[in-house]
Amino acid sequence: MRWGLLVVLALLMALCVTEPQEEKKVVIGVLGPMSLPEGKAEEKAVRLAVEEINAQGGILGHKIELVVGDDKLDPSVGSAEFRRLATVEKAKVIIGGFSSGVMLATMEVMAETKTLFLADASSPSHSAKVAENYEKYKYWFRVTQNNATTFAYDIADMVKMLREKGYSVEKVYVIRDEHIWAGDVMKALKPLMEALKVEIVKEVPIPRNYAEYEPLILEAEKLGADLIIPVLALTGTGDVLVKQWANLKPNLLIAGHDLAAIDYEFYNKTGGSANYMIFTADGGALVSAPITEICKKFVEKYKSKYGHYPESHQAYGAYDAVYLYKKVVEEAHKAGEKDPFDSETLVKYLERFTPSNPIVLTRPIAFTANHDLAWGDNLIRNWISQWQDGKQIIIYPKSVANGDLKLPPWIK
Repeated sequence: MRWGLLVVLALLMALCVTEPQEEKKVVIGVLGPMSLPEGKAEEKAVRLAVEEINAQGGILGHKIELVVGDDKLDPSVGSAEFRRLATVEKAKVIIGGFSSGVMLATMEVMAETKTLFLADASSPSHSAKVAENYEKYKYWFRVTQNNATTFAYDIADMVKMLREKGYSVEKVYVIRDEHIWAGDVMKALKPLMEALKVEIVKEVPIPRNYAEYEPLILEAEKLGADLIIPVLALTGTGDVLVKQWANLKPNLLIAGHDLAAIDYEFYNKTGGSANYMIFTADGGALVSAPITEICKKFVEKYKSKYGHYPESHQAYGAYDAVYLYKKVVEEAHKAGEKDPFDSETLVKYLERFTPSNPIVLTRPIAFTANHDLAWGDNLIRNWISQWQDGKQIIIYPKSVANGDLKLPPWIK
């Protein structure tokens, strides 16, 4: 009798003891060139967003786990890292990128693994893939900056603005990256300049780490150029260009797209030589002129956590991507979708953010039919900005401008 009672008690105790449930989680991957400011900013921004969301309970009760891949600006490495994040780490969404060439390679792995990709990089060839083969490439969305074609629109508007303010622009000299994205910008820019009756007196492709700008500046002046238009990102030597320009003081402006100029420390890095340089602020945000309340809070939280403001504009897109993913997962769940984390399911929820129905994060985000960021004054565009006495000032369009154009004192 006693043994029977003991057996019954043991069984009852066993029934009361349950295995601890495994914590629900969702894995988010970030992929980029982690030795560069762009990749570092992506990782830091995603990490900040993940910490904030986890502190609020995660996504539908799932804690976010962050995994990181370094593409080393190499298409083969990038493809292998994307595959690792998607298949080994089980990332439901991958955020980032940077190089257009690497992006083309990683999009193939994205299509194979059917992994949602909230991406950086600017070549029109990426969204062209979505347009040409939607079912294969529909998991890709550009979230950080506009299609490079729009960079040409911004530069054309820059020329118009300068003319409106009394600075004659008849001839321009282009210094550009020897890279796919810059070639895409030029394809769009040439007909725009022709329509404005602006002559491109010379177009000079330059390799990474190029530093011999002085002969080019002198040649631009000799050819009668009113502007040197940089179309630079991967070169990484925009600081050298403006230092040599400020030292030579030629009778022409520098006005165009130089990724280095967006860095909030660029003025100090150039010893003040960046003064009067005109540039486009990629991704629709600047530390000194945040256009939404979320953006304003983000840059201060970033500084509080890391001791400095975002190293590059990639931070805004990466941070937004995490919250964008959270939003569409929650919308899918609310609508009763069987698996609200499923990439196939989430594509249609992301596509609901159109130019007439943007989601406002650090910037107003909306997508075109081929998953490009929608471009416009009330959406995201590369604001025409100028370095003035150590500050980044938006000078166009008027709807967001916080200052006016200033010409260098040596311009005749």
